Amino acid sequence: MSQVEISGIVKIPQQSVVIGPTSFVHADELANELNLLPLASEKLHVTLLHQSVSGLKALDKQVKKFSKGKIEEDPALYPSTSLPEINTEGGQVVLVKDTHPKTDEERLTVRIILRDELQQALSTWVAEFCELNSLERDEVEMQRVYHISYANRTGNPGDSVR
Repeated sequence: MSQVEISGIVKIPQQSVVIGPTSFVHADELANELNLLPLASEKLHVTLLHQSVSGLKALDKQVKKFSKGKIEEDPALYPSTSLPEINTEGGQVVLVKDTHPKTDEERLTVRIILRDELQQALSTWVAEFCELNSLERDEVEMQRVYHISYANRTGNPGDSVR
């Protein structure tokens, strides 16, 4: 089962993610073609919930107090539905763009979109997690496509497209 961390966001960290060779080659080629910088390998992750989710900030503080950010240690917060193993094989490498909400600068991110069966399993887990913890997702979060941000202009995960 994948490990989950709460650190402002809810994520599956790098050590629980396998980037398959085909996904890696395609993502690396696209990043190089566009002069984008890969994120450091320890920064790669799958975001399950963005920091903007209502109630997540308070939960983050509570979890850090009791379990140093690893929610598996508190079964009351962890859904009974198991998370799948995260492997990018069968996923799709894409380029996404948006405009940074604070600077109006165009952002580019190479993403590895997880395959459909992982999308469904993660969606189920996130819905249960939100229900257990009284978290409210906005429309953007309800439509989240689970992915790994592989590269962007700076190599800083905070500069990736949401």
